[in-house]
Amino acid sequence: MRARIVLLMSVLLVPGFVAAEVAAQAPPAAAAAAPAEVISADLITRADALKIVDASIASCERQGEKAAAMVTDANGYLRAAMSSDGLNPVGLRTANLKTVTVLKFKVSTRTLQERLKSDAAFAKEYGKDERYFYHPGAVPIYREGKFVAVLAVGGGHDKDESCALEALKLLSWAKTTP
Repeated sequence: MRARIVLLMSVLLVPGFVAAEVAAQAPPAAAAAAPAEVISADLITRADALKIVDASIASCERQGEKAAAMVTDANGYLRAAMSSDGLNPVGLRTANLKTVTVLKFKVSTRTLQERLKSDAAFAKEYGKDERYFYHPGAVPIYREGKFVAVLAVGGGHDKDESCALEALKLLSWAKTTP
């Protein structure tokens, strides 16, 4: 068995070493191409994302609930995510689905839940779409009228939204509407 592992590792690693050696011998490129897109702190910083994710979970735990929280920037890049110890993993899934929902519509999941009840055309088009989850707990984050991020909390049952809104108060610049 050990011989098979060693053989497999040599088959997998040798081509990589050869490619690295060839690349090292190649003449340097005139200019390295800049990446087309990067994760931008202009939308939301790592520090702000971590602060509100941690505060969301702490708020839910103070209310007797375990929760997951995530912040995703307006470009869809995950900036921070955490979960309570002992959380049912469904909280991670619902937080993610809520994030996708707010990224699509740029309003809170509570607003969308209410719209499902009052707008038949919207309900017909999106109500049964499994990509979206309309339970309150995810809010858009706006800075000076610009959509910059989403804060989503899942697993805290009926407390998800209050946990998110309490945490968002830590960012003096953050609004949930443009």
